[in-house]
Amino acid sequence: MNAKPVLHHRVAARRYADAFALRPADAPPPGPGVELYYDEQGMALVYGGERRLFRLRLAPIKARAGQSLLLARACGAGKHPSVADLFAGWGTDGLSLALKGCAVTLVERSPLVWALLDDLIVRHALPATVVRAEAGTWCRAHCRDVDVAYLDPMFPPRRKQALPDKSMQLLRGLAEPDGLDLAEHLEQAKAAARQRVVVKRRLHDPAAGQPAWQLRGGRIRFDVYRV
Repeated sequence: MNAKPVLHHRVAARRYADAFALRPADAPPPGPGVELYYDEQGMALVYGGERRLFRLRLAPIKARAGQSLLLARACGAGKHPSVADLFAGWGTDGLSLALKGCAVTLVERSPLVWALLDDLIVRHALPATVVRAEAGTWCRAHCRDVDVAYLDPMFPPRRKQALPDKSMQLLRGLAEPDGLDLAEHLEQAKAAARQRVVVKRRLHDPAAGQPAWQLRGGRIRFDVYRV
């Protein structure tokens, strides 16, 4: 059985006792790698030689909620559907849909990412739920449970491209690939959705199968599949 990852905490962290080995600490841990630290300001990732702290913030999510018109149209957000964001990551897209009135479940495989999302949601009383699970396992256990399944798979790195910002570098480093391709993830998502599956893609990336329709922006598009 795998050992629990460690959560270093300055304040009480009983909420996370089932997921982590709790270790009291008055300051962020000094060791290498990426670790969790929980203090009065909330959950943080500790990383880098200078042991920098990364925290999720509400402001970018509120900004995305006001700007993500293509995402909202692709998911039919105006009708306030239930949505499963199956690769939640930092939760920006899923939580922006929640702020638009959708009933959102964020599904995240990485325990460290899950902890940051859970703390953000609880701290700001956001209208969403985050579960720690692998996407395919969750879909099999929740057949036809949501109106919309949303897939935002991590885009593969490109040659001759500037490094992404630190938040995306951290997320890529914490990702736990399951070995499935996009077509397989699409089929899993279809099992969970009652109405549609929405897939976020780079503008010129190939589609998986034949979408019912597409919504195109300047750099990305949303492929929509009927169920």
